[in-house]
Amino acid sequence: MQFFDKKKRFVADDENFLALVQVLKEDSKIQSKIEPILSLDQFNRKSALNTWLEQLKYQQAPEKFIALLSCLIDDDIAKKLLSVIKE
Repeated sequence: MQFFDKKKRFVADDENFLALVQVLKEDSKIQSKIEPILSLDQFNRKSALNTWLEQLKYQQAPEKFIALLSCLIDDDIAKKLLSVIKE
């Protein structure tokens, strides 16, 4: 499956996107938390993500994981990841 972002490059080639897909394949607990968030409308998705990211920072979660989740603020990436999850 190939996805284009606004700059006409493949989103699926983005390292963070690919790493996040891998994390979701390996950890069903994280997938079960992310999928409902990605299903929200744009405003509520961003709000839920920002809240979760702040909690993770407070809990001193790994910075790489926080960076991976941060890419889901982007609408296009969030939509594409949701479609990958639902496949």
